[in-house]
Amino acid sequence: MYEDLLSARLRWVLAGCCIVVLVAGCDLTKLTAESTAGLFERAAPGFEEYWDYELAGEAVPATIVQLEGILRVAPDNDALLTQLSQAYFGYAYGWIDVDVEALEFEGKYDEADVQRRRAGTMYLRSKDLTMHRISLLHPGVYDASKGSVEELEAWLEESFKEKGDAPLLLWAGQAWGAYINAAKDDMVAVADLPYAKAYVQHSIVLDPDYYHAAGYTFMGLVTASEMAADLDAAKAYFDKALGITERRALLIQVNMARYYAVQAGDRALFDELIAEVLDAGDVLPEARLSNRMARERAELYTAYADQLF
Repeated sequence: MYEDLLSARLRWVLAGCCIVVLVAGCDLTKLTAESTAGLFERAAPGFEEYWDYELAGEAVPATIVQLEGILRVAPDNDALLTQLSQAYFGYAYGWIDVDVEALEFEGKYDEADVQRRRAGTMYLRSKDLTMHRISLLHPGVYDASKGSVEELEAWLEESFKEKGDAPLLLWAGQAWGAYINAAKDDMVAVADLPYAKAYVQHSIVLDPDYYHAAGYTFMGLVTASEMAADLDAAKAYFDKALGITERRALLIQVNMARYYAVQAGDRALFDELIAEVLDAGDVLPEARLSNRMARERAELYTAYADQLF
């Protein structure tokens, strides 16, 4: 009798183990995908501290393809959406856009247009991924972005009140604005610029320091680039970014030189800002790679400065 009871208990234990294995097996792929996404998120600071611009640029496309594959398994994973959207934006801005400008300086406009369309596709993908992230928290984001700019601003103010919300809004607006710049001949896309600005401006309200004052840098660049540009306002945005970062995030100087100084016709300021970037050492280790991007642009603008003025 004892043996029969033991045998019955053993069968129940084995049956329970089989159920656990079957249930776990159903989600094992998703669990692996989500674990991988978390690993990428934890590893991201290491990439931003990387020192070799060329090698990093060669590595990003493979990372993007890998993340896209994982996204099919875990389409709503926030860490995965974050890393993939930022990878698309970073690659388009840090490498493709530099090629676009270099080709334009060389008069190779057809080739530049091809690369600009590539960048635009990546910026749009970055924007869509970030908007999906927002929609998981606030499903009304798409409707809010279709109304008037004033309605969107009111919705953003009501929906996002914490400092921790700033990154989500910055990446959405920044990617949207970059896509509009890449599609600048598309008047429908250009008409959306105030919406992109609304996202970035509210991110600044919540956390002006986030990502080395990137919100202020974006606003300075956009304001300097607009028709009938308010150059005083543009300079004020750049000056705020420089103050917050203590002039150690060198993409601020590069963008101020390229957009504000050129638009203002101030060659002396342009030369001063570019020289500051070229002369800087490893002034911000946590932004080492983006500072390397800044140097790449500074070298390009130095070579073609006469075409800018």
